[in-house]
Amino acid sequence: MPILPLELIDAIIDASAKNRETLHAFSVASRFCVPRCRKHIFKRIEFSTDYGEDVLAKRHEMFRFILASDPRVQFYVQEITIRDIEVSDGELPWMVTNTRFHETLYLLGPSVKRFNFVAETYDWDIFSPTLKLAFMSIFSSPSLKYINLQGLECVPRACCAAFAPQIVDLSIVRSSFVNKVDPDISTIAVPASCTPNNLYWLSLEDVDESSINVLLDTWIPAPLTKDRHQDQPLFPHLTALSVGPTDEGALSPIQKIIEGGRDSIQYFYWDYAHGSEAEPLSTTPLSLNNLRNLFAIKYEVTPPEEEFEAYPPPDHFAGLISLLQTVVPGAIQQIDLKIDFRTYDDLLKSLTEGYEGWQILNSLLLSETFGGLFHVSLLLEIEESGLREDSMIVDVNLQDRQAELGRLLRWRLPSLFKIESYNFTFSQRHMCFARIIQDRILLRLRAHTS
Repeated sequence: MPILPLELIDAIIDASAKNRETLHAFSVASRFCVPRCRKHIFKRIEFSTDYGEDVLAKRHEMFRFILASDPRVQFYVQEITIRDIEVSDGELPWMVTNTRFHETLYLLGPSVKRFNFVAETYDWDIFSPTLKLAFMSIFSSPSLKYINLQGLECVPRACCAAFAPQIVDLSIVRSSFVNKVDPDISTIAVPASCTPNNLYWLSLEDVDESSINVLLDTWIPAPLTKDRHQDQPLFPHLTALSVGPTDEGALSPIQKIIEGGRDSIQYFYWDYAHGSEAEPLSTTPLSLNNLRNLFAIKYEVTPPEEEFEAYPPPDHFAGLISLLQTVVPGAIQQIDLKIDFRTYDDLLKSLTEGYEGWQILNSLLLSETFGGLFHVSLLLEIEESGLREDSMIVDVNLQDRQAELGRLLRWRLPSLFKIESYNFTFSQRHMCFARIIQDRILLRLRAHTS
């Protein structure tokens, strides 16, 4: 028997829940610590090919052994991450073909609260029937609140219907949905009501028009009466909407989502993942004028993909301006802008030459529309620290030029320095990647705690 009361031991272990090394040490120290430690150790599990498929297979079998010896472990698992970085030109990946792995996912599915699938590109159609059923076991879990899908193509409509009623946070990146019936999962019952009434956060990045329409067609009750559309928003709890469209067609269904969350959306992000090569889109068809509770906008301006001999045009943020012109006057309190440039030379020309975009942006920030603006954050980022001099590219130390760039920004955007709270940063992409990721996490936490 332990010297200390079990309740005190549990409290000590709970206080160390975020330190896996400490939890493992407790597990080795005493068998009385094992059950409580396992509750925290297996709260989040990841199946990843970071160290190759052989290592993944061994780790999976070890987990199966623990699961067989202690069936309670399956109820401890609240978050599953599947991350496949191993690309093979030959046989199908281990994750797709291993039936025992599929059985594990199926067994864990009902208790999972968070599900992450991250891959370069996977097609649902290459999944075996057992893997599809395992995914459906997760999607239909009554506990499931969070889904992050990256790189999963041709997901059938039934999956959207399965996770819709309980989902709170949905993030879709480089994935697609199709309006088809998959016979491998046709026996799985889907909810009669597929409206995501609990949806709080929705992120759609590099998702095409047809895929967004499949989501909406699945979620929106049919027939949808005109009276219902006017009186009852489709997404009554949708607080944060993040989009990163890569084609003009996606703007129309995105506008439908904005309409569906007109009473609840407080945060709107036009954002792209690090390394995205998306071309800037004109947001003219997009309007935020019905979002009366909109509090903050985060917008990323990406440079044009094409190369020009007379490059830039560095005044490439017309989409940002058109969007800001549609907001409800006096509503916006916070704006976070990230404007990308290919080289230092492009950034310098944008700040020194007579491009009207800066002038229009400056006038907007001074207008009554943004009279309630409290904070503006501006990040000007370059991909390459090159400066053209006499037909040559000269490398530039951006840190040494911060003061000079700050003076130029003050000249081009003086309204920024009149706002109660502001900050601006000049950075090269590899230098600020960690900060960008941190910003995204903070923005998400801010949306969830407001």
